[in-house]
Amino acid sequence: MSLKEIREIFAKNASPSDKKTMEAYMRNLFDFYGIRAGKRRELSKPYIKEAKKRDKIDWDFLKSLFEDKMREINYLGLDILRVQTHLLSLSDFDRLVDLAKIRPWWDTIDVIDTIIGDLGLIDSGFEEKILDLSESSNFWLRRIAIGHQRKYKDKTRTNLLANIIKTNIQISTQTKDEKFFIEKSIGWALREYSKTNPSWVRDFLDENMDEMPALSRREASKYL
Repeated sequence: MSLKEIREIFAKNASPSDKKTMEAYMRNLFDFYGIRAGKRRELSKPYIKEAKKRDKIDWDFLKSLFEDKMREINYLGLDILRVQTHLLSLSDFDRLVDLAKIRPWWDTIDVIDTIIGDLGLIDSGFEEKILDLSESSNFWLRRIAIGHQRKYKDKTRTNLLANIIKTNIQISTQTKDEKFFIEKSIGWALREYSKTNPSWVRDFLDENMDEMPALSRREASKYL
C-alpha cells in the first residue's frame, strides 16, 4: 500500500461542494477531500482487502495515515486498524494510544476507544493501563477510558466503569469543549450499558445524583 497512491486516488474523487459541507460540520478543524462515507469505503476496498491479508500490523504506515492532513485518509487508517484487531495484544496498548493522540477529535476517538477496549477482553493486565488513562491530562484519552466498554454488554466490568466515571466527575475541566466531551461520554457509556442492565445504571445515577453533571444524566437516562 502506497500513501502517495491513496492520496492520488482520493484527490481524483474529491468533491468541492461536499468538502465545504464536511469541513463546516467538523468546525473547519480538518481538511477534507469531500468524499462521502459510501464512496470512501468503495475507494478503500483494495487497501482494506490487502490489510486483511497481513499477518502483522505496519505501525509506521498506520501512523502516516493518521498524520495525513486530509481527514478521509485518517479515516482509512481507522478502517485498516479495525480489520486488523485480531492481530492486537496488550503490548500494543501504548501504540494505540499514540495513534489516538494524532489529530484527535470525536470522530476518531469514538472509534479507537472500543478498539483499545477490546484488549480488555483478552488480557487481565489491561485494567491498570486503562485506569491510568482515565486520569490523563489529555481529555481525549480520558474519553477513551470512559467509553472503552461500550460494546461489552453483559461483559461490562461495572466496578471499573463506576471507578472511571467517578474519577472523571472529580477532574476539573479546563475548557468548554473538554467539559462537553467528557460529560457526553459519561452519559453515552451509561446509556449503552443501560440497554443491557438498566437497573444498575438507574441505581448508579441515583447514588451519584449530586455529583453527576446534568448532560451526563440526560444522556444516560435516554432508555431508562
